[in-house]
Amino acid sequence: MIWKIAKKEFLLNLMTFKFAVGTILSMVLMAAFMPILAMAYQERLKVYDENMAYNESELHKVVVYKNITPTIYRPPSVLAVFSEGLEKQLGNSAAIEYDKVPEITGAAANHYLSIFSVFDASLIFKIVIGILALLLAYDAISGEREQGTLRLMLSGTPARYQVLLGKLLAGLLVLVVAVTIAFVLGLVILLCLPMIGFAGSDWVRIGLMYLASLVFIATMFNLGLLFSCLARRSALSLVLALFVWVIFVVVIPNASVYLATQIRPVEPEDKINEQITSLQKDAQTEFARELERSGQSLRSGSSSTSDVPGAGGFGHGYMRSCNDVLMHNSLIESSIGVPVEIKYADKYSEVEYSYLRGLFEQTRLANNISRSSPVCLYENVMSALAGTDMAGVRHFIDAVKSYRKDIVEYMRSRTNNFSLPIFFTPCTEEEMKTRPTGDTATPLELSDLPRFSYKADMVATLRRIIPDLAFLMLGNVLFFALAFAAFLGYDVR
Repeated sequence: MIWKIAKKEFLLNLMTFKFAVGTILSMVLMAAFMPILAMAYQERLKVYDENMAYNESELHKVVVYKNITPTIYRPPSVLAVFSEGLEKQLGNSAAIEYDKVPEITGAAANHYLSIFSVFDASLIFKIVIGILALLLAYDAISGEREQGTLRLMLSGTPARYQVLLGKLLAGLLVLVVAVTIAFVLGLVILLCLPMIGFAGSDWVRIGLMYLASLVFIATMFNLGLLFSCLARRSALSLVLALFVWVIFVVVIPNASVYLATQIRPVEPEDKINEQITSLQKDAQTEFARELERSGQSLRSGSSSTSDVPGAGGFGHGYMRSCNDVLMHNSLIESSIGVPVEIKYADKYSEVEYSYLRGLFEQTRLANNISRSSPVCLYENVMSALAGTDMAGVRHFIDAVKSYRKDIVEYMRSRTNNFSLPIFFTPCTEEEMKTRPTGDTATPLELSDLPRFSYKADMVATLRRIIPDLAFLMLGNVLFFALAFAAFLGYDVR
């Protein structure tokens, strides 16, 4: 009996005007915007390739170790066409410097921004097909009552649970058709464009995106079904469903950010700056103490030098020749000062991260509050699978921090703990006095330089999406259970 009811409702829904409009609109939007999103990805990929080529070319120009300061770029995610998340709002690059620890750049305040901040394929599912789900469900019960067919149906052999399950099954099958058409159309458009390709893990992520979209759309349908079982008139159930939809889409995402800022305020930035200023004074004091401990001192006197600006790789210059005073002082500053700078760079990073940690906690609180909205849960899942969420950006920055340590250790091993002239000049102490002014330095042999590698962790991604996907499924069960309870006592007269 359930299948008979579902089959009838499925065919009726397929022939409705609202299904035709919703499906055609989603197809038109997908066909219109997917090429634009793909071209934006292609442009980001082109810029990424150019930046990587620039890094390689500059590495071949490096003549002193202190000039090894490549900028590490995060490869653009092809799946950002489905959910751009924070990809355009946070920095996707970080410079490697021995005296500075890289950190997240970009949006400085609330990283959990408005749900309408970007357009991507997931927006089509959140808005167009989400509303279609509500339109298919809002009159499933109340509309039948107004027409008088519900009382006629229940006067026969079908039980109430069979009627409700049949309508649920029919509605979900219709929505599967709409979601599948939109997804397949988007994938076909992407695969027809140059520079677009999917790895094996990408196909797994796309499959999970499709599954998450089905779960989200089913949640919206069950929400509409709930109001249809609560209201006696279909107009009232539609108004209630759209009102709650606006709360889920607009009110909760923005209210969660406001509440998070009020509940968990961030430490004032001025206090962070004061701590950094204090650490800078401590660094100067420690340098003076280490200098005294070594029994050396900086020489006074005139310092003459011959520099080559901008020719030492990555836009840096290098010292080609100098007198004894500058050579002596530079060696001391390198051997004693650089280790102190590296040590305090980590301390500066700890202080700065204490401020960022406040932002992260604020973001996490906003995210937890917003989990009361199925729309936010769906957006969390999609951005995590696309690798464009905050956790994905932080994973990249952590990888860059680890790579910086490798570079620092590489410099340390090649310069005897920064005590050799090659750290800041390509000449030895003797050559500094006799090297002709017009000589060009030979670039360093950096074939054994550690290379940066970054790959999104699929296991970590699954751990991130499981809670949100579980909440979405729980919402499905909860809305249907409430609808079922309401329908058991529904007055069909």
